[in-house]
Amino acid sequence: MAKKSVSVLLTWDIDPFRDVSIEDKREALQQARGLLSDLQIRSTMFFHARIAGQLNDEIHQLLQDGHEIGCHGLTHGSEEAYNRMPESMQRKYLGEATEILEKTTGRAISSFRGPRAKTSHTTQKILVELGYSADCSVASQRIDFVSSNLINVGWIVAPRLPYRPSHRNAFLRGDQDIWVVPISAAIVPFISSALNILGIRAMKILFSLLYRESQYTGKPIVYLIHPFEFAPSALNHEGEHLSFVRRVRTHGFLIRTKLYEKDYRERFRMNQELFTYMKSFPGVQFRTVRQYVSDVLSSRVDAHSSDRNRPSNR
Repeated sequence: MAKKSVSVLLTWDIDPFRDVSIEDKREALQQARGLLSDLQIRSTMFFHARIAGQLNDEIHQLLQDGHEIGCHGLTHGSEEAYNRMPESMQRKYLGEATEILEKTTGRAISSFRGPRAKTSHTTQKILVELGYSADCSVASQRIDFVSSNLINVGWIVAPRLPYRPSHRNAFLRGDQDIWVVPISAAIVPFISSALNILGIRAMKILFSLLYRESQYTGKPIVYLIHPFEFAPSALNHEGEHLSFVRRVRTHGFLIRTKLYEKDYRERFRMNQELFTYMKSFPGVQFRTVRQYVSDVLSSRVDAHSSDRNRPSNR
């Protein structure tokens, strides 16, 4: 029998977008907040810690609305690549980022997404030590030739359903005490960049496919978007001066930004239409990452443990 409840997790990455002024960033966050309020949707906002002080008021408004604040690293600079950073550097960055965000919010931070969606088994080990419950840096079965990850073999083999990762490989099942909650993909990623390139019709079709899968498997639908896309000139958010090889290894081929929808008002409108479309489906429940882990994943583990410990009648 098909499962009727479908969990949808709207996740926002607060990337640097160096060509956007802080005033426009504040305005874009207010637009995102208003859109979510109008549709009565709660979501997770992944902030890199160095921007938190500049957006302190906006962060507290989001918390008041019931949104979750997650960690998106410390600087989101080119050096912050969790798939290859030395462990000592990861500890320094993650420790400092967590401390800043917890001081800013006054709450424990439990959800993480690496800058440019990069992670490793070392990253996850450190996250466990820091008290995190979810890593949202994996996009299972995403094959993308132009993203910041290019062709990530780990993504191709990673489980589609949320899983506990291995101590040796972030993309295989294991027993690390953290959940990997994958960003949705069916070769094509379910992210705002794809919306900007493919258009609203293609993304509605993709959501419909993911919805049907979720009805039968219970897999959450996880959408990734950047709120600063709602600001003028938010197309090339990686303004660092790097060599060609290092730029491609870190950010992929930035020529993809030439394909994006140019009008920031149209980018907002398309996401508004997509969110409304998602909300129209029966059984859809919008959750933060923290809520999904505590309400859905934890309950499944508890039920499994109860079944395993129940005496046999044989």
